[in-house]
Amino acid sequence: MEDNNGLTTLEILSIAIRSEIDAVRLYTKMKEVVGSKDLKEKMDFLIAQEEKHEKILKEVYEKRFPETKLTLPPKSVVPAIDEVLGKEASLKELFDAGMQAEKMAGEFYSGLAEKSNDMNARSILTYMANMERSHYAILEAEWKQIEMLKTEDAAKFLESDGLLSLGP
Repeated sequence: MEDNNGLTTLEILSIAIRSEIDAVRLYTKMKEVVGSKDLKEKMDFLIAQEEKHEKILKEVYEKRFPETKLTLPPKSVVPAIDEVLGKEASLKELFDAGMQAEKMAGEFYSGLAEKSNDMNARSILTYMANMERSHYAILEAEWKQIEMLKTEDAAKFLESDGLLSLGP
């Protein structure tokens, strides 16, 4: 069975599982780099989410292809991840790679959901797309806060003079 992109269901699942594994690797690296307890907790949340997605996809794979050994693509489907994990990347580079990966994953799952005639598959793919979009939004919000305050410490937001002008 092939989809309109010329990828088989087996290939799609392999790519998706690899993508989730790579996201865990990236967020683990980000957790090591950030100093803020708040950001470390956000990375733990994202790691847990991506591990959950990997588990869901592997369960689908095992049900759909019980006799076929899982073979993952040798490289990340998001080149930015391999690039930043292969060097001492800045926090900005890590956030950019994470946002790019989440955006691509969301588009990948959405595109497949739109083409699927299987309502169960469409439901899972739509869920995955929505989760990846929410991860993008988390990363984007955190990066904007870091840029605005020039710190990764969320507690600094509460000390901001900007809060004083909000009114009573």
